[in-house]
Amino acid sequence: MKVLLLTNLYPSPEEPSRGVFNRQRFGALAQHCEARVLAPLPWWGRLKHPGALLRTPEDDSTGLHVTWPTYWSAPGRQALHARGMAASLRGQVRRLRRVFPFEVILAAWAYPDGVAAARLAEEMDVPFVMMTLGSDVNEFTRHPALRKQIVWGMNRAYRVVCVSRALRDRVVDDLGLPPERVLVQHNGVDGERFFPRDRSEARQRLGLPPDRPAILFLGNFKPEKGPDILVEAMGRLASQGGTDTTLLMVGSGAMEAALRARVTALGLGERVRFCGRQPHAETPHWIAACDALCLPSYREGCPNVVLEALASGRPVVASDVGGVPELLRDDAGRRVPAGDADALADALAEVIRRPWDPAALRATVPFLSWDAFGLTLRDTLADAVNVWASGAGVASAR
Repeated sequence: MKVLLLTNLYPSPEEPSRGVFNRQRFGALAQHCEARVLAPLPWWGRLKHPGALLRTPEDDSTGLHVTWPTYWSAPGRQALHARGMAASLRGQVRRLRRVFPFEVILAAWAYPDGVAAARLAEEMDVPFVMMTLGSDVNEFTRHPALRKQIVWGMNRAYRVVCVSRALRDRVVDDLGLPPERVLVQHNGVDGERFFPRDRSEARQRLGLPPDRPAILFLGNFKPEKGPDILVEAMGRLASQGGTDTTLLMVGSGAMEAALRARVTALGLGERVRFCGRQPHAETPHWIAACDALCLPSYREGCPNVVLEALASGRPVVASDVGGVPELLRDDAGRRVPAGDADALADALAEVIRRPWDPAALRATVPFLSWDAFGLTLRDTLADAVNVWASGAGVASAR
């Protein structure tokens, strides 16, 4: 089976850390079928490297053939992006099909990817499957113009694959898709990369103090990820006498200046370390170096960082949102209400004080491999191809 994978979230030469999770997911699928990745990037995102506007970079060094074409739309006019992406890719998709006769399209994000895929699949007369991750449904559908397009695209998908039951419920109950057309498929985790490591060795490798309790935040500094609430919780810990605890902020984003200012105002000083964005290959060592990982998000789909921390034998404190309750059991950390700095501080203090068994934490992860993910997704795509070939494709997809 030949599969065309369409996503705007994928590592590129300009942004090597962008959408790393999709490289894992697509790599797992590619073990069980032939696949090519089309990873379109908006023209305004390539202005720092204008040469890329005039060419289409390609690469197959990771085992997947990836192409990064440019798509054209109007910056700031999000409602136009799906139409612009489809129009920009139309010629290239037709040429690609002559040399790689794909039988199905998999879109890894509802908008603009999924809506563009619906248009292209219709023109190419092939089925398509749409995946959703979280904010593409939880956030984008709040905007009427995007919601209308997303629902249109979903209704043309053979299946919509959600990373959590919470997301599936949103697609069915709020967007009105038939329950039998919506599947839940949790992510896997690479158990060979994420496993219990020696904390002292990890801290020595990263140049961190060997004896202070450490909490790790790993992600983008943007409002929906809640880094500001975590800083406030650190202030509460400090006022309670927990000033020896260090917060490691690994990532970057638009909120960084405001976060640094708030750290200064709270007098946290060296208790909060801004470590910058780190290579994905170093993630296992940052997790190994901490005593607990914290995910204070307001919204989540199926956060892989929770699975990675648990597989590494580290407890997790996270907001009780989205798919988090499906991943984080009561015996593997604590869940707290989103946006509640006091509850977050109390949970962090409790988790830091308590001894944890790394092997028991790792045992709470259902899939310590991406292979099961790849096989299940392959089966869904194969069903789409078979149904379409039987002549029932159009009826079953609408």
